[in-house]
Amino acid sequence: MNCVFPNEAVKAVISYLRRVRQTVVNVEGEYALIEGIPNINAIRQACEDGAVSMTKDGSILLCGIMITSNWDTVRIRRRIEDHLRKSASKQDIIRIAACLGVTIN
Repeated sequence: MNCVFPNEAVKAVISYLRRVRQTVVNVEGEYALIEGIPNINAIRQACEDGAVSMTKDGSILLCGIMITSNWDTVRIRRRIEDHLRKSASKQDIIRIAACLGVTIN
């Protein structure tokens, strides 16, 4: 199962690129950073193509550059737990487990 790149992570990438005044471009199938105004469509495409990814510690890897993100993991965990308690079906929980790489025996 291919999980969608989180919107909050995309926002963090856009924010970073605005701060450093760079954008992501695709040149002959390779993604690179150049000076310019961030193009949201190009960033989303880079996320889909794997040029932007998340590391296990929650940092974002953007064309070889590590962006540390200050996620409030406690708040995120509580919101997920609350949502799962209220509305998740067994199928939803299995899909989430597959995204997280959890094997079910």
